[in-house]
Amino acid sequence: MKVLISASELSPFARTGGLGEAIAGIAQGVAGLGHDVTVVIPAYRHLRDEGEVAEEAGATFRTWEHGAYRVMALDEPELFDRPGIYGDHAGSAYEDQWRRFGQLAAMTGRLATRFDVLHLHDAHTGPAALAAPVPTVFTIHNAAYGIDGPLDEVRALIGAPAAAMTAAGPLEWWGAASFLKAGIVGADLVTTVSPSFALQLADDDTISGGMDVVIRSLPQPVRGILNGIDERVWDPQNDPALPAPYSAVDPTGRAASRRRLIELAGLDDGFLLGNVGRMSEQKGLGLLDAHLDELVRDDVRLVLVGSGELDGMVDEWAGRHPRSVWHAPYREDLSRLVSAGTDGYLMPSRFEPCGIGQMYAMRYGSVPIVRLTGGLADTVIDIDEHPDAATGFGFRLFEPIELAKTIRRARRTMDRDEDAWGELMRRGMTTDFSWDNAARHYELAYEDAFGR
Repeated sequence: MKVLISASELSPFARTGGLGEAIAGIAQGVAGLGHDVTVVIPAYRHLRDEGEVAEEAGATFRTWEHGAYRVMALDEPELFDRPGIYGDHAGSAYEDQWRRFGQLAAMTGRLATRFDVLHLHDAHTGPAALAAPVPTVFTIHNAAYGIDGPLDEVRALIGAPAAAMTAAGPLEWWGAASFLKAGIVGADLVTTVSPSFALQLADDDTISGGMDVVIRSLPQPVRGILNGIDERVWDPQNDPALPAPYSAVDPTGRAASRRRLIELAGLDDGFLLGNVGRMSEQKGLGLLDAHLDELVRDDVRLVLVGSGELDGMVDEWAGRHPRSVWHAPYREDLSRLVSAGTDGYLMPSRFEPCGIGQMYAMRYGSVPIVRLTGGLADTVIDIDEHPDAATGFGFRLFEPIELAKTIRRARRTMDRDEDAWGELMRRGMTTDFSWDNAARHYELAYEDAFGR
């Protein structure tokens, strides 16, 4: 099959989080099954010198080969030659977001005529499902980030039929044009990034972008396909960011990463927990605040890497407990050291479509401590619930005391049962999180879209 994938991010070229990693993994995995894969993204400012210039579908693209697939970057300087991908700084958004990504959707729809199947990702590309003349799969990575625009102008921009604008039509949502709804209703098949999150999207309007009613009306339920990681790139036996290599068979070299992380962070030794990602309410880090002081007194140490709306709170923790809490901006090498050097990895998310931080952490031997929601419930097995298959620790109620109790439970296990802790690490490090399995499921989704 000739597969066209359209998204706002693609690692390593344009990435703000897990979306870019997922697109790269899907593209590489599907291409590895023998399909001809092209990924179209915007030519953001830092990409405007990449590749060769080509004219396609009435637009200008910059094109290049990357691994087993082709990249086409839509070269529209007025829309994409800006300081950031979504806004000038993290957490901000340009006011004309609907026009920027409406143009990406419009050009994607035109390009699709040369392909057998179109695979769209998140609201940024959703309207292309209404204009593309080929079977279409729409994947929801995070429904919380929708895009709305003026109905008449969006319809004209993407070339959708007039019926799309009618009340309750595939584009109209409360008098505006909803990019997310367009993708959900317009696609032949809708998927999301974990089986548990697929169920939650149909039941919880707080995580579905208000689209739970729309999702429940689909002729087929949303299909959950768990994300993966590139295990060739994330490999503690061959990672130059680590001071010493190690493996599940011989994890002794892991101690060197732990020592380096403690020295770099300037922390006292203790039960060392890490997190890499957005310091945000969605990620659940605010749950720590109520019990932070007592956890620190119990020798819990925190290494938090990333930025977001909770930066002020996290910085206050670090200021109050400089030998116990460290907050640093994101760096790729530091993110790897956190996975390799911490005892446990915190992901107490309010909701989590899939999550890749826990997969990286498990691959590198950091035992996950998570809220069992979405993809976290599909990837982390709690030791008390299933001791013979366990890979970590989990809780369900989104309450500060539940996180504190789970952290203490993990600490007791590490202190009192070295064999059980070692088995948690070994299972996590040997769990298959490669993209191969996901790619086969997407291949089936493409075939099913053909049959609709």
